[in-house]
Amino acid sequence: MLVLPGFVGDYSSEQDRLQMGLIPVAAIISIIFASMLCGPILRQLTRMKKSRGSSEAMLSGEDVPPGYEYEVFLSFRGSDTRDNFTDCLYRRLRLAGVHVFRDNEELRVGKEISGELLKALNKSQIYIPIFSQNYATSSWCLREVAHMVKCTSKSDGKKEILPIFYDVYPDDVKLKTKLYKKAIPKHKKKFGSDALKWWEEALVKVALLKGWDLNGKSHGELIELVVGEVLCKLNSRNVDVPEYWVEDHRQIEDILEKLEVDSDGVRFLGIHGIGGIGKTVLAKAVFNKISSHFEGVCFLNDVRESSQHSLINVQKKLLASFVGPVVANLIKDIGEGMNLIKRVCHTKKVLIVLDDLDKQEQLKKLAGKSDWFGLGSRIIFTTRNLEVLMTQVESSNEEVLNQPKGILAYETHEMEFGRALQLFCKHAFRRDSPLEGYDHLTKKIVRRVGMLPLAVEVIGSFLYCHSFALEQHFDKRKLWEGMLKQLDDGPFKDVRDALMISYEGLENKQKEVFLDIACFFTNEDQTYPVIMWDDCNYHPHIAIRVLCQRSLIKIGHDNKFWMHDQVRDLGRHIMLEEYPRRFSRMWIYKDAIKVLERKETNQDVEAVSLTSNGCSRNIVPEELATLPNLRFLRVKDINFVGDFKNLVLKLCWLSWEVTHNKFCAENFHFVSLVVLDLSRSNIEDDWDGWSQFQMTKNLKVLDLTGCTKITRTPDFSDFMSLEVLVLSGCVKLITIDSSIRKLELLKTLNIEGCRYLRQVPALHSSTQIVRDRDTGLIERLRMRPQATWGRFRASSLRQDNHW
Repeated sequence: MLVLPGFVGDYSSEQDRLQMGLIPVAAIISIIFASMLCGPILRQLTRMKKSRGSSEAMLSGEDVPPGYEYEVFLSFRGSDTRDNFTDCLYRRLRLAGVHVFRDNEELRVGKEISGELLKALNKSQIYIPIFSQNYATSSWCLREVAHMVKCTSKSDGKKEILPIFYDVYPDDVKLKTKLYKKAIPKHKKKFGSDALKWWEEALVKVALLKGWDLNGKSHGELIELVVGEVLCKLNSRNVDVPEYWVEDHRQIEDILEKLEVDSDGVRFLGIHGIGGIGKTVLAKAVFNKISSHFEGVCFLNDVRESSQHSLINVQKKLLASFVGPVVANLIKDIGEGMNLIKRVCHTKKVLIVLDDLDKQEQLKKLAGKSDWFGLGSRIIFTTRNLEVLMTQVESSNEEVLNQPKGILAYETHEMEFGRALQLFCKHAFRRDSPLEGYDHLTKKIVRRVGMLPLAVEVIGSFLYCHSFALEQHFDKRKLWEGMLKQLDDGPFKDVRDALMISYEGLENKQKEVFLDIACFFTNEDQTYPVIMWDDCNYHPHIAIRVLCQRSLIKIGHDNKFWMHDQVRDLGRHIMLEEYPRRFSRMWIYKDAIKVLERKETNQDVEAVSLTSNGCSRNIVPEELATLPNLRFLRVKDINFVGDFKNLVLKLCWLSWEVTHNKFCAENFHFVSLVVLDLSRSNIEDDWDGWSQFQMTKNLKVLDLTGCTKITRTPDFSDFMSLEVLVLSGCVKLITIDSSIRKLELLKTLNIEGCRYLRQVPALHSSTQIVRDRDTGLIERLRMRPQATWGRFRASSLRQDNHW
């Protein structure tokens, strides 16, 4: 499966890539599935020319778990399998999006494992030793196996070894035959008897583990078994649950009883209830308990929000969990996505969780019908909209409507009082029970907030934060009594009321940051917003710390803002209904267009997003002139036409996905601009916009991610304040302008995916370079020691978190 000559390694030429882009997805998928049991394709792969770098590894489209540099480490005897089986396995794993380290003999220096090789061994999650006839003749292979055993023994089950017995038997590795037993003593003179004993013990331990052998299988069959098991283990990682969560055993058991994980057939289960009642965390807990029972698993967060931008991208995320991002990204429309999901999953026992559906269409397009999935599969979704539960209902009988045919339903209940009290105490006191003197107040507050998990969490965090802010002599119980009176003013019917209390406790600048996140930056990396807010003097690090403390936002491992959907909706409700300047932030396309078309000066507008798919239009100077206080502008399918001299002088951030290389604007430069995001733009080297932006003297971020047509960068001489330059995915880029040497403030240069880049000019010593390891560029760049080398993803340009 998926082992195609056109998909492995680097394309040999630009023409190869163009030809690949013309192959219909349906045809590709047919070939993929036909290749599952075919050895000839693999044998063809072995004849392909191999490229070697200092270390051959590739970043997948998915995040590597925190603490790991690689997901898989391959150990093998080069003379036996490097140019055949190992190469095919390595490339197939890469194709599936797995981050692989393939040992390279050039890294083997001296008697001890050190340097890049040691780092790769220590930082890998899964080890795959490929035992072959001459494996034990290599002291390096033996040392690697021994180090694998050492690492796994200290990992508390987080690392594991999956052995492959290529052309040997487990008994050979257990030293029960002469093959390895005879080879190992030859190393005694150089390494001593103690080392040999260590290696022998390691071999025996690994040989006892469950693995694979080639007996009766083709190379293709064995590789598919290995890749399938690796993907299953990587995707079976538990999803995060809140740090202070209190497990609801009764509800979890009720759901498990409905799922009947050990039974055949495909089951759909909808977990429904009001916002903030704990549907998502309940689904996560169930997922963690049963994920090991399935061949493949996927947990998709916040489908409602994600599908507003593009349901195709949600389909791609789902598919990437099973076949990797390379194949998933082949789909061009929703219909193709549905067909591919069915093709990939119809023979697999899968567990899929779709969090926060609000439309029947989402379930139909992502999980369709039961015949999409293999026997034993379970599809779980959470929703506040009962209509989603009726997606497959055909009868109008009311009794049937309460329990829709084909979909099991579970209504999430409010927490029991004791559990709600414990959850509140975890947030308010950072312990399981109230402090002395607070018992009565605590119980009254918990009852007032209706025992909704989100409300309990937010109010508890609010009191914890404010209690610490008070002077020591101040009786903190007065704060709690004040909170109780505030809640006593009326019955607590909606979690929004509780969240509003926390919002009103923010300072003005913190409110601005909160509203920006709610309207524009949920599930987005914090790096660029922090730079903008800092320029606006919003003190972003303090604001973000406060928002985190009050449980209004969280910062994920991927450096992205996370905000509960009810909190996000609260922020947007404030903007539409209660904020003094109702139109200061506009994220709804039609509303923003109306304001522009009025051509009446509006001092309130600060931020606008115009990214509706398929709605192309021009923006003229007369329209932008009506928004003198605009500081954030995000546009897609938009052209700027006319003379923009001295307009929007406060604009700090421009995100513009340019669709046409022709530039029709004059004097299109903004004196206050600090973030310029042109990612995924259809611009070329001769784009006239470059000369316009040269006038932007205060620019700190220039993002050209995915600008696939540029072959050289613009002149950076006028961008002396630039701190972040992102060129990732500029697949045709050959030259970086030498003026980059002048950028003494440059902190990050990202060149991931720039496979044709010839060289990077010498940079300042403080510059961090983010790049791939499996390109020949690395060896050429090692001649430039001034810069610091890093291995981060393009989406994770982390700022230091000060909380």
